[in-house]
Formats: sequence, structure tokens, C-alpha cells
Amino acid sequence: MSEILTMAAHPGLPGPAGEEADRAAIRRVIEAWGFARDSGDWDALAATFQPDGRIAVSWFDGPFAVFVETCRARRSVSYSKHVMCGGRVLLRGGRALAETDVLLCMRGPVEGAEMIGQTNMRFLDRVERREDGAWRVLRRDAIYDHDWMVPATPGAVPPLPLPDAGDAPGHRFLAWRLRRAGRTVPADLPGPGSEGEAALRAGGLAWLEAAP
Repeated sequence: MSEILTMAAHPGLPGPAGEEADRAAIRRVIEAWGFARDSGDWDALAATFQPDGRIAVSWFDGPFAVFVETCRARRSVSYSKHVMCGGRVLLRGGRALAETDVLLCMRGPVEGAEMIGQTNMRFLDRVERREDGAWRVLRRDAIYDHDWMVPATPGAVPPLPLPDAGDAPGHRFLAWRLRRAGRTVPADLPGPGSEGEAALRAGGLAWLEAAP
């Protein structure tokens, strides 16, 4: 584990050429996920994950293949955009642990009112390189840092009821909007400094340390 932590402690130092190429390839596949998801390019979206990949986000926790088909079937009139921001990648052999800042922007009707909002979140990805040499995501977990939502028209009154105070601030408005649309969202999604985040991070580092 010490070797992995050392890599994280010196982000300004260039690594070996092969490692830098691997990190660039991993970032490209993570960025490709966002474009494919938002544009409805389902074949390209499926290609970003391993065949046995899994994903856990606000409204879905299960096989990535089912996630893709569910997204295809539920394509709605609401606008959403996943903006992939900064990230870091820890490498060990054919495994990598990547953490990426994501801005999820939305615009659409909620209870008859046009709303806009943004969720600041992070994707914690376990990424693998297998026989064909391509890096693909094996498991993705979303961590929710902060979100907000307001009427798109200045001065308009937001629809009631207000978000459930039982949800953490990191996903309160996102969860409210999704539940109003008929989706199930747990109240204990991982947030900054939470036990859920700590468990995900510990599990990811243990998986990386066990790389063959």
C-alpha cells in the first residue's frame, strides 16, 4: 500500500512513460462515458465498462449492462450533462483506481415547473486492463458532495413539497427530483467524510493492492 500512497503524494512528478500513457487512456475512457451517456450513444457507453462491470449511482445499483438498457428505455425530455473535471489515477499493474470530479447539470420540468440544478459529485472507479489491452471500468461508485436546484425562470416559486430533510445535503435536491419522477433513491448515499465514502475508498485501495 505504501507504493500507491507515494504515487498519490507527488502529483507533480512525471512517472514512467508507460504509466503516463495508461493514465491518459483511463482518463479518455472516463470522459467518453460522459459524452456517450448524455448523447444517448448506447454502444459507445457499453464499451466503457467491462462486460461484468457494475455501477452504483443515485437511482441505480447493479450490472452496467442493465444500467445502459434502463437509460435507453427512460430517455426523457429533461436535459442532463455530466461534465468530467479534474481527476487522479493510481496504478498497479493491470488495475487502476480513478477518482474524478463530476458536475451533473440538469434542466427539466418538476411538478409542472421548469427547474435547473447541479450536483457536484465524484466517481470512484475501479478500472482494469484485460487481454485486449484496453482499459475499461469494472466498478463505479458515486460520492455526492453538494447539490442545488432553483426555478429556471427568475422569481418563480418552486413546486412543493420541499426536499426531504432526511437526505444529506450532497444529494438532497437530486433525490427529490428523481423520486418525483418515480425512481427509488436511498437516503444514505455516500457523501464527503461519510462512513460510506470511507468504506468505498478502503475497498478500492485493498482491491488495487491485490492486483496480480
